[in-house]
Amino acid sequence: MTSIIPIIAVANQKGGVGKTAVTLGLASAASAAGLRTLVIDMDPQGNSTSGLGVVDTELNINDVLYADQTGVALDAVTPTLWPGVSVVPANLSLAQRDADQQLGAEMRLRKALDSPDLSARFDLVLIDCQPSVGKLVSNALIASTGVLIVTEPSIDASAGVANILNTIDTVREHYNPDLEVLGIVLNKVPPRSREADYRATELSDVLGDQLWEPVIPLRTVLAESRGARAPIHSYGSRATDLIAIFDAFLGRISSKG
Repeated sequence: MTSIIPIIAVANQKGGVGKTAVTLGLASAASAAGLRTLVIDMDPQGNSTSGLGVVDTELNINDVLYADQTGVALDAVTPTLWPGVSVVPANLSLAQRDADQQLGAEMRLRKALDSPDLSARFDLVLIDCQPSVGKLVSNALIASTGVLIVTEPSIDASAGVANILNTIDTVREHYNPDLEVLGIVLNKVPPRSREADYRATELSDVLGDQLWEPVIPLRTVLAESRGARAPIHSYGSRATDLIAIFDAFLGRISSKG
């Protein structure tokens, strides 16, 4: 598949680090910037789908992967209430695909996105990954041009970064040699925590420039926006710092396209 737009997997093999929050924050920034954005929900929990206010669609990402047809992902694109943002939704049925042992099952998302209409309809694709090492994450990485790793300041999350980097190396070697690690985002950083400060310093020492700045602070307004199914940019002065962060991150992603 030849892509001329950024297809970005938002990933970490540890759950609870805030991949969906970052995916939706980037989608909010893209919407505010006037970019036509497609979110692909590759997590059976469907948190990006619900966060965008989408329920009960006719087709979802499970149908797309099951079909195993070139370009079929566009058939499942569903509009959202966020300006310029669409989603290929997910629900619990997607869990079936993680157990798919058929030859080539890990290539299905790449095949499904292989359409000239993708770049005609969208400027950016964001893939919200499941926290695992299975077929769903492999599909996302093989289909992507870049990976944004999300972590939090904890020892378990730091180990998760090492695991996903190893998975990315394997995907590069066997499937997608051009896959780029765009960076690592440190999310859910509390205002004062010796453990958080230690982990942040540890990550910075190991990862250097790969660790993006600024970090994303732990803020209740992010949870509020998720609950309201609203973009963080709609919160104005209550979310000024978060808006600036996601705008900056979007700029870094767009510069790689």
